[in-house]
Amino acid sequence: MQYLVIMRLKPNVSRDALAPGVLRTIHLIKGPAGAVLLFEASGEKEVEAQVAQLPRVVSGAVTVETLPLEPFTGWALLFAPNALTERTSR
Repeated sequence: MQYLVIMRLKPNVSRDALAPGVLRTIHLIKGPAGAVLLFEASGEKEVEAQVAQLPRVVSGAVTVETLPLEPFTGWALLFAPNALTERTSR
């Protein structure tokens, strides 16, 4: 299962706290300082244990939100020829 982890810099913490750490791949959130990480793990507790070890989490510089992701199964509806017209006309 995959998990999306959103970390946001707390308002009272300077951007200087974002010095490089152990994490090699990260997507920054445009606008307010933050990052999005994608984990693949057997369970949410495993992800939380990994995230708890990140330097910015340990220092208390960021808030953390973990979102369990499920596979998207609506491909047929998404690409149906009249899907958009049918949904907006209701």
